[in-house]
Amino acid sequence: MVISMRLSDIYKKFAAQNLFAARLGEDRTIAGIAPIEEFDKDDLVFVEHEALIEKVKQQPPAGVVTCPELCEKLLAISGLGILVSENVKLAQALLGQAFNDPRPPADEWPNPHPSAVIHESAYVSSTSIVGPGVVIGKNAKIGEWVVMMANAVVEHHARIGDHSIIQSGVFVGHHCRIGCNVILKPGCIIGAEGFGFAFDEQKRTHRIPQTGIVVIEDDVIVGANCTVDRATYTETRIGKGCKLDALCHIAHNVTLGEDCVIVAQTGIAGSTRFGKRVIATGQTGTLDHKTVVDDVVLVHRCGVTEDITEPGTYATTPPQPFREYTRNIATFRKLFDLRQRLQRLEKKVEHLLKS
Repeated sequence: MVISMRLSDIYKKFAAQNLFAARLGEDRTIAGIAPIEEFDKDDLVFVEHEALIEKVKQQPPAGVVTCPELCEKLLAISGLGILVSENVKLAQALLGQAFNDPRPPADEWPNPHPSAVIHESAYVSSTSIVGPGVVIGKNAKIGEWVVMMANAVVEHHARIGDHSIIQSGVFVGHHCRIGCNVILKPGCIIGAEGFGFAFDEQKRTHRIPQTGIVVIEDDVIVGANCTVDRATYTETRIGKGCKLDALCHIAHNVTLGEDCVIVAQTGIAGSTRFGKRVIATGQTGTLDHKTVVDDVVLVHRCGVTEDITEPGTYATTPPQPFREYTRNIATFRKLFDLRQRLQRLEKKVEHLLKS
């Protein structure tokens, strides 16, 4: 994507966020953002490891974003512009969002598309894009600068906040509330009925209607083909800043605190509560009605079968503190040898007793 901004203008643009500690070297015009493996002379690249400096020396770009530790070595390269950041990876994320974030062109289709079905009582901001096959139900509200891609469905009385992107094939159930700057990736199902059943004496199942809603707060990303079930009576809530990878399932009545990260194929059972900044790595699972406190990391397919009440890293099922888990794994690998040694000792003891 073309930027066509001077390095000094980029520095000023992010001044309020204190993203850059300094601007050094030349004030070059930046044409675009590019990877360190392949860039042109007018591009901006990110250099966070010393091993990458040689690549910059061989073919200098217009500018680099780097950390304070590498500044001196990069300043020696003639004609190079430098932005200094304490967190190069964060700078890469924020600059990418500002300049390279792909959005569908506003003129790709007529807006709203003629195939879209919008209830007469629904409110859709004139700044929003409504693509082919979109369905918007009774009394639904679509905020400012929302993008709704092909075949997205927003049922009656649902709300979509400003600057959100609802990608192709997304379903948002009735009365659910989606915050601002939310991205729902293709195939997300938000607000389907939760899995609630009662058994009779013959073990037949009877559906319990799920009359609650889903609330997704601001700045959340929900990955492709995730499912977030509506609550039985109140709400399933995804806290501000949470990031969900593809193929995650969030069951009814679950609460995720702010800034949780949920990685692919994780399943969180009903009425479980995660605190803030919980990270659940791939294929984590929980039983229902469990609580996980703030600042917990769940690794190695952790199965949460009991409450976790202390911050830290946990693994396996039931959850163990990571150091304890690694010690147990190390011992487990030696079990056969330990068994043989024990058998030899038993024979020696038996022989001594006989003698």
